[in-house]
Amino acid sequence: MKHAILALLGILLAACASYSGYNLQAGTSTRDDVVRTMGAPAMEFPNPDGSRRLAYPRGPIGLETFMVDVDRSGVVREVNQVLTDGTFNGIQPGMTREAVLRMIGPPGDVMEFPRMNQESLEWRYMDTWRYIAFFSVNFDRNTGVVVSKFTRRLDRNDGPK
Repeated sequence: MKHAILALLGILLAACASYSGYNLQAGTSTRDDVVRTMGAPAMEFPNPDGSRRLAYPRGPIGLETFMVDVDRSGVVREVNQVLTDGTFNGIQPGMTREAVLRMIGPPGDVMEFPRMNQESLEWRYMDTWRYIAFFSVNFDRNTGVVVSKFTRRLDRNDGPK
């Protein structure tokens, strides 16, 4: 029984490592290590200098997306969880859809607003105050640039009981 519990704990610990990639070492781990640990990326963004950014959203309605930056020789530079209020603050009107996706990865949902001629991309995440929230970015469908953004909490627990 004791061995079974220890084996289960080891499996859970390994699953957590692959989930976030926390066991990857900047400057040492390679793109192959990333793929072996975290699987194939959902999106990949090449940079002019030959480096790449790999996007790892976690779950269809997960709360995290990890971005792994690798240099042109395939060595990991950094691994970051990007669905944060701090990252969202960097998204500004006029940014392109590609620039937003490069910052925070693929959305969990896409909605069309034909009368406004806009498309809204939405990400589910845990906000700074530990509430589950949705971050939305609206794009003009003609120009493909950000026209607005907003955050809404799923359950604020501050209404009448």
